[in-house]
Amino acid sequence: MPSTHHHHRLTRKELKQPDEFVTFVDSAQEFLLANLRQVIISAVVVLAAAGTVIGVYLYETGRDRAAGDQFYNALAALDAKQYKAAEDQFAKLAEAEPNRRIGKLARFYLGSAYLAENDLPHARDAFVAFIGDEHGSTFANLALTNLGVIYERMGDYAKAAGAYQQASSIPGPEQVRAQLGVARMLAKQGQKDAAVAVYRAFLSAHPFAPQRQEVIESLAMLGASPMEQKPTAAAATPAAH
Repeated sequence: MPSTHHHHRLTRKELKQPDEFVTFVDSAQEFLLANLRQVIISAVVVLAAAGTVIGVYLYETGRDRAAGDQFYNALAALDAKQYKAAEDQFAKLAEAEPNRRIGKLARFYLGSAYLAENDLPHARDAFVAFIGDEHGSTFANLALTNLGVIYERMGDYAKAAGAYQQASSIPGPEQVRAQLGVARMLAKQGQKDAAVAVYRAFLSAHPFAPQRQEVIESLAMLGASPMEQKPTAAAATPAAH
């Protein structure tokens, strides 16, 4: 049975036609030669851009490492109670890296160093600057509580109450302390009923808190009991005449 498969025989005309791939290569070579200078310039630009990216990366990495070293040296000075040295290093780092996280944290620790020396005005300014860029974090809770302490020591009880109030609304290690600070500042401003209400709310929310006895004593000093006393039946009934 004859085969149904047909072989295509190349004609002389087809043999003279250039191969498609070869034609493409030739065209590319012609384009390259015609535009060699532009191609070289473009390649140089690409390499330069790549070099810039690598250079920036290396620069930033080195900058991060230097800033980290400065930060930990300043922390070491703070831990050693070398407050002046710590203040100087944290202040320089905060000024040099205002937009980086490490520079912002330097402001927090700068405030801590000032507060440790009882330099209240400088401590206040450092914490206020830090809080301006910090929202809802653990460090914000700490900074606002410290700011409350500063205002309290300075005798500005209204601002202290405001700082404590903000700190008490942010989860963090000083949240409970800040809540009690609000009540204390209300009492110092003569707002006895408001202070009592805050203390009682605290006991209701934290019945087993370590500060429970402290709160009960604070309430006693305000002439109040831990729980609101309901009037007795005898007191509620008018006396017969």
